[in-house]
Amino acid sequence: MAALFSFISVIAAWVMLYWDSFPPLLRRWNTDDYSYCWLVVPLALYVAWQRKDLLPKVITPSPGSGYLTLLLSGVLFFLGKAAAVDALVFASMWLTVVSVVLFVYGWRSMKAFFFPLLVLAFAVPPPPFINRILTFKLRLISSDISVRMMQFIDIPVFREGNVIDLGVIQLHVVDACSGLRYVFPTILLGILMGYWFNSRTWQRVLVVLSTVPTAIFANALRIAIVGYLARNVSVETAESFFHDASGVVIYVLSIIVLATWSLLLNLLASRKPEQRAVSRPGYYGVPTGRALHVFLMAAVLGIYFAGNMYLFTGRVVPQRTSFDNFPLEIGDYIGKKQFYDDKIIESLGSDDYLSGIFRDKRTGREILLMVTYYDYQEPQRAAHNPVSCLLGGGGWSVASSRDLPADPQKGRPFKVRRLLLDKPGQQLLAFYWFQQRGRVITDEYMNKVYLAVDSITQKRTDGALIRVELLLREDESVEQGQQILEDFIKNFSSRLKPYIPE
Repeated sequence: MAALFSFISVIAAWVMLYWDSFPPLLRRWNTDDYSYCWLVVPLALYVAWQRKDLLPKVITPSPGSGYLTLLLSGVLFFLGKAAAVDALVFASMWLTVVSVVLFVYGWRSMKAFFFPLLVLAFAVPPPPFINRILTFKLRLISSDISVRMMQFIDIPVFREGNVIDLGVIQLHVVDACSGLRYVFPTILLGILMGYWFNSRTWQRVLVVLSTVPTAIFANALRIAIVGYLARNVSVETAESFFHDASGVVIYVLSIIVLATWSLLLNLLASRKPEQRAVSRPGYYGVPTGRALHVFLMAAVLGIYFAGNMYLFTGRVVPQRTSFDNFPLEIGDYIGKKQFYDDKIIESLGSDDYLSGIFRDKRTGREILLMVTYYDYQEPQRAAHNPVSCLLGGGGWSVASSRDLPADPQKGRPFKVRRLLLDKPGQQLLAFYWFQQRGRVITDEYMNKVYLAVDSITQKRTDGALIRVELLLREDESVEQGQQILEDFIKNFSSRLKPYIPE
């Protein structure tokens, strides 16, 4: 009865603590990139049931390790809440499951539980900004391989970054087509195949290592097939295949390739496969203490909940002027505002924004300005590194990225991050900075640190991300373009005070 009461208590406390984190987690699971996460929990439970015979005959709880893991889960939880990084909160969820295993079964049982817990970790989606940076390279690799495939079968094609031009159709290999949608589930598939079909560690490692190349190659094949259909069948058929049926077809191909590779590794093995552990007659252990530790864990989760309510409620939202009233004449520049549709505004998550093109009345040069402002920041609605947004789907790559120190003589008493992006025949110069609660920051990670500190000490998480961009002319140096942006920022930044509170 005590064990049942403790189990119900820890489940109730766990649900109460993470209640407001379930919606963003499920929203991530409902996206195309992470829809496989719905299968992770059932798979982890199934694998745990399969490995029950590996449990030691004597079960010895490990309360010390359990409390240490529980403490770490609390640290990740509060850091995730304070710094608006929901991936840390999701990782905290996973660590609490590890804590329960340690309280009930102990370290000696990790031989049975390590692999199910590893599978369960795939239910935690990584931070979006990490995804965007990592998948840019995948987009370029997929584009390059697919172009080589099409050239091999004599299909005329031109690639500019991740834009593939077939003449009759242009394919933009954006995030959804970069291979990311297949990489994470393919890695999970490789881990499971290695476990189920291969008995030796080196075989399993090779299967897992082959998953990312398999996903990228399969995605490149998908794009090449689209090119073939566009040139030899019809553009409509190609577009239909590209957006509808190709994903399932290519993922099935990945499964076949991995299964074949796994079987080949078994054939190459020179010795008989290792035997799995046989079924044991059962296990026993002294139940004293386990129920108590699980109940104490429920109490600790309750303390975390109370701390969350105390630290992260009663946000302070300072008064400010809306960007609706921002002047469109800045020095020699006349601006024209741009407005986004509801879908883009929802993806930004900002409470206010300013977007527009400012034209120099003397030279005709245009500067793109984008400011997103947040009354408060939390997971899924926070300022993030704009590099991935600037890369977008236009074939740009980062040529250089560095901080420019403050230069009061030029009218810029704060540092900015300078990005130089290029693609064949074009260069884009961009400045950006985080302006938040009286600070100007260029490093995203330091911005998260200050966000966490201020959310606790001031109960404020308001702030803005500002970026300005200039398309360089063919005969224009980076230094000349930089001076143009410096002159614009000198007049622009002095007008921000009413719109971004200090």
